[in-house]
Amino acid sequence: MSAILYESLDGIALITINRPDARNAINNEVVQGLHAAWQRFADDDGDRVAVLAAAGDSAFCAGADLKDMPRDIWLSMPNLSVPTDKPIICAVNGFTVGAGATIVMLADMAVAEEQSQFIYPEAKIGAFAGVMAGFPPRMQYKAGLEWLLTGDPMAAQRAYEIGMVNRIAPKGQGKAAAMELAAKIARNAPLVVRAMKSIARNTLPRSPTEQYYPQRRMLDAIANSEDINEGIASFKEKRPARFQGK
Repeated sequence: MSAILYESLDGIALITINRPDARNAINNEVVQGLHAAWQRFADDDGDRVAVLAAAGDSAFCAGADLKDMPRDIWLSMPNLSVPTDKPIICAVNGFTVGAGATIVMLADMAVAEEQSQFIYPEAKIGAFAGVMAGFPPRMQYKAGLEWLLTGDPMAAQRAYEIGMVNRIAPKGQGKAAAMELAAKIARNAPLVVRAMKSIARNTLPRSPTEQYYPQRRMLDAIANSEDINEGIASFKEKRPARFQGK
């Protein structure tokens, strides 16, 4: 069974992390599946809004899977590995830990069920990838910094109060509430919606890690390209290179 599901529903891309037995933890399959889903959403003009949900009822995402540590976890992050001007909404339905909380932070909007908790434990375990440090434009600075530095759980109501989530939904109704919000947006003029998000995001200051990762994607593409192999071969064979731009 696929770790990531993708459905197109009346202008809404419903993307689901489908590892309920592992509390939807992020492994390499999830990284590659989410990256492909963000690319599909960005390229599909029929899907105007994306909702990211999670299977099961206990956890939205338990963070990185310690049994299958993912490589390049940044590729799974919305608005980071695949830029898009179309809005992305998270439907949070339980515990959201580490990289899962980063996904919610980087999304454009979020609906959280009332029992949800957000936990960012990196300060307690001594590991930090850096992306979450870009939180200040997305939630209150003092409250957000306290949450990160203590590693204490944050309830859904507190996440709402400091601006990390837009709405609180009753237990079991988070996805429905997110889909309702997405449907309202999907009915609006798509060119205007995309322009609004584009201008808004370009107004936000970006952390050094947010600036770095898109550049890394470009450099990785060059390092793994056919052109680099052609360049090396032409040098060895003492002939002009025949680059194809791929």
